[in-house]
Amino acid sequence: MNRRWVTPLVLCVFVALVAQIPLLHDRFFYIVDDSAAQFVPMWRRIGEQLLSGHFPLLDLDSWVGGNIAGEALFGVWNPVNLIDYLLVTRIDDLGIAAAVVKTQFLVIIALGVYLLCREYGAAKWAAFGLAVALPFSGFILYFQASTWAAGLMTFAWVPYVWWSARKVARGTLRPVWAFVFGVLCVTAGNPYGILAILVIYVALLVEFRQMRLVLVGMSVLAVAPLVFLPLLGAAAVGARGGMTLYNAGEFTPRINDLLALSMPSHLPQMRVFDSNVNWLLVPATYFAWFAVPVLAWLDWGVLRQRRRELTAVFVITGTYLVFCLAPSHIWMFRWPIRNIENLLLGVSVLLAVLLSAGLRTDFFRRRALITGGALLAGMYLSVSTWPKFSLRHAVSLVVLVALTSLLILAARRGKVRWQAMVLAGGTAGVLLLQTTWMPANYSVTTGYPIPGVHLPYQGTVAQVADVNIPAKQGVVFGNGYAAAGVPSLMAYTGVGYVKYSKALCQQHWGTCREGYDKLFAPVQGNLSIADLTKVETVVVQRKLVDPEPRPGWHVESQTDQLKVFRRDTPLAPGRVSASHGATVDEDIVDGNRDERVRYHLSGGRAELTFARLNWPGYRAEVNGKRVPVREGPAGVMVVDLPEGVESGELRLSWTPPGFLLGIGSAIAGLALALALSWRREKRPHSADPIPGPDRESPHRTDRGREHQAVAG
Repeated sequence: MNRRWVTPLVLCVFVALVAQIPLLHDRFFYIVDDSAAQFVPMWRRIGEQLLSGHFPLLDLDSWVGGNIAGEALFGVWNPVNLIDYLLVTRIDDLGIAAAVVKTQFLVIIALGVYLLCREYGAAKWAAFGLAVALPFSGFILYFQASTWAAGLMTFAWVPYVWWSARKVARGTLRPVWAFVFGVLCVTAGNPYGILAILVIYVALLVEFRQMRLVLVGMSVLAVAPLVFLPLLGAAAVGARGGMTLYNAGEFTPRINDLLALSMPSHLPQMRVFDSNVNWLLVPATYFAWFAVPVLAWLDWGVLRQRRRELTAVFVITGTYLVFCLAPSHIWMFRWPIRNIENLLLGVSVLLAVLLSAGLRTDFFRRRALITGGALLAGMYLSVSTWPKFSLRHAVSLVVLVALTSLLILAARRGKVRWQAMVLAGGTAGVLLLQTTWMPANYSVTTGYPIPGVHLPYQGTVAQVADVNIPAKQGVVFGNGYAAAGVPSLMAYTGVGYVKYSKALCQQHWGTCREGYDKLFAPVQGNLSIADLTKVETVVVQRKLVDPEPRPGWHVESQTDQLKVFRRDTPLAPGRVSASHGATVDEDIVDGNRDERVRYHLSGGRAELTFARLNWPGYRAEVNGKRVPVREGPAGVMVVDLPEGVESGELRLSWTPPGFLLGIGSAIAGLALALALSWRREKRPHSADPIPGPDRESPHRTDRGREHQAVAG
């Protein structure tokens, strides 16, 4: 094996092992809150659609959560995501499936940080230490990896976007590779990825001032319409339409939180979802145990000497510092703490560069006193924020003092491998301590039951239940039914369908007490929402409401906690749920997006109602002539049949809004990237700063000052 790959391979294996530490205290660490209610169940559902030969843009069986293209954050255009979704279908235990997929992305982050730090000339040991630390920083671990999976899967590609774009600017990598990594970031589906790409390319443009960088950036952003136009199209009926700019203080870090980024026990003071709670219960702004302790031992002159080469790092870091302190809501960008991962990525590069120059050991006592003061200040900030956990803060201080002492001892002896071991081993040890104190993210975690992949229910299921009621046996929430392959009106969606949710009094956490009555109330003649959506099974949580069966229904089973109702007679095949003035002769559903209905008129005005939500993007034709599609009760789709056509064939199809424009734009972006790569590369813009195996760091300094020079 080529020696250059040994360190990255060791890094990947080590990070994969460290990622299992949280599971020692909570085997469901990686499948809580949104991951349990939204992401992991739908990963399995999307994988099943792929295996059945259908590309997953729309899932009728998930109803309000079924506009997969509109959700964007499932990243169905991302090939890595799709491979993972296929993998999830092979693992019946969704807790294990979540751990496997998220471990993979933590490893991807680590490798990306390592490559980026090396691109800026960091020594292997320093790049290794930062690459281990960043994936296990507080926000990435407790929020992105544990709950908000889309954020993790998007940020994983940001270091590669930066690394590849800079190498293109220096002439050491063809632009098509920057396009590939940029596309992986864009197609992950989180708008914060687009923001990161913009910031990175603007920063590199400030440093290199190359027109080619602008063109490469344009080729990457040309893929964005394919991913996000369906999201904007769905906003017309969804819950997140319109632009907002206001500050509610939710998840907004403060300066003192950022100053305590090395304290493992520091709990930031900021508003969360519950307006009565002003503290986080996890170390969300924690970065790395060594970030503050090493400050007094660094040669800060390196930044001055290399300020031109580090221009983009300064711009990116400064920009994201501003973003972290921004208002809580700016359009679709909510909660400034989501920017902290990119801020820490920039800090990681700076720290790696500084550490590579060696830790200074002259003026030892003075530096030790400064470090001690910095650690005491961090403890003071932590205690003042949450005095209740003073003992934890004291333990954190002792651990930091011990680890810092080991690091300085290794530096004085000139043992770079020892330094790497202390950095990485300390990260693992601190993680063990943190997950012992804080085994889960209780700040945002709702107690969703872990969905299973097998449920006894038949047909489309409607559920009347509330996740906040302690007894949860036999019910699942969010996209839990999707994991079991059971059609259900219950789903978790970031997009929403306002009319549907209001009609059923339904959210991802369940329904209101009146949900049962709303389900069976007549909304179209004598037909109820249960009829128009072709519900066959109704699951009711008895502590919320304990009704008797409606006419045409019977109790199929019941326990102390649940009643399960079932229709007396089976429903006709297809998705036509009601017809007026027409008789359906044949109803053929081809996948989720297409349907053919043969009919003949029976007199008067004619219309067909479908058990589909009227998502923007539907097109209906009768005998080749387009006919109108409109929204019916609870948002279901209604097609008005043309007069004078006694019999005909209605063809129904759905295409995500902006789909053709998005495809064309993405192809244009690829063509531009290939064209830019066609030309033979020029010589590098500057000498490759990456030290070879037998070369010293380019930041070597004068030993006469007792300054530890470190080999790369």
